[in-house]
Amino acid sequence: MRKLSVVLLMMAVVPLLIASPAAGAGKGGPYRLFMTPKWTGFPYFERAAAGGKAAAQDLGDSFVYAGADHADVQLQVQTLQNFLAQKPNGIMLAAIDLNAVAPVLKQARSRGVVVTTFDADAATPARDFFCNQMSYEQAARTMLDCALLDAPEGGEVAFVAAAPTAPNHMAHIKYMKQFIANDPKYKVFKVVDTQFAQDDDAKSYDVAVNLMEAHPNLKVIISSSAVSAPAGARAIVATGKAGKVFSTGFALPSAIKGYLKDGSEKAFALWDPYELGYLATWVTHMALDGKLSKTPGTKFKAGKVGEYTVGKDGEIVYGKALIFTKDNVDNYDF
Repeated sequence: MRKLSVVLLMMAVVPLLIASPAAGAGKGGPYRLFMTPKWTGFPYFERAAAGGKAAAQDLGDSFVYAGADHADVQLQVQTLQNFLAQKPNGIMLAAIDLNAVAPVLKQARSRGVVVTTFDADAATPARDFFCNQMSYEQAARTMLDCALLDAPEGGEVAFVAAAPTAPNHMAHIKYMKQFIANDPKYKVFKVVDTQFAQDDDAKSYDVAVNLMEAHPNLKVIISSSAVSAPAGARAIVATGKAGKVFSTGFALPSAIKGYLKDGSEKAFALWDPYELGYLATWVTHMALDGKLSKTPGTKFKAGKVGEYTVGKDGEIVYGKALIFTKDNVDNYDF
């Protein structure tokens, strides 16, 4: 809580240092834009924040990035409440919990604030747009394709998610189960377990160790948590299971480069969080300008990160999957 208090104090000061308009800024801006991640300090979200800041600079808006230093939904709600007290025009967030943040976001929207989620969505009525890194189906197939690179012959797989309330993780698991059951390409796999690790490194490591003990024939641990996937790789090496069990899913290339290079792992996936943060900020600005409709099929250009299409319920899919292997991981610096 002490660290959160420092962050909130800084948030109260930062806007005073930026020549920003009041919340009622006219169309065309500049606008006051605030971003909060699931937690600060994690390279993934820091890169997304760098993208958001770059977009704000390109658009002439002010930009504040702040939040707690660990994933705690009540602290995220407090951060959003603090944002709201500073009369923002737009808020961008990666939601920790689908519904817990909804009341404060609905309050923000009732005041004319545009709310854009990225990375992990909030309840649909609580936000305007959701910048999804990949469609849930695409994300599921991408992770299963990585699993096939690890174990072409198939075998038992287990999933690790942050929590049962993590909307993106649970949707990924739902689709992976469907594809394993129905798609001949993935029927070589058999799902044996799903566990939860709260996006915590130590807990993720312990969960991976426990999964290998509980399932002696386990072949692949799959997680869309960029914390849990590399922690699984570390657990596999530490328990002497390298080459027998594999970890895959979504991870920063910097976090898994060593495992790919030494051959203990073969493939992980992700996207560029910088571009995702840039996209979320650009979308928020366009919505404030009245230049972006939620009508499905609406096409628009988001500055230097390309062209996109609005889908159902304001979902905008970024959709640029990256698969990291020993042959290409050195090409990525995040």
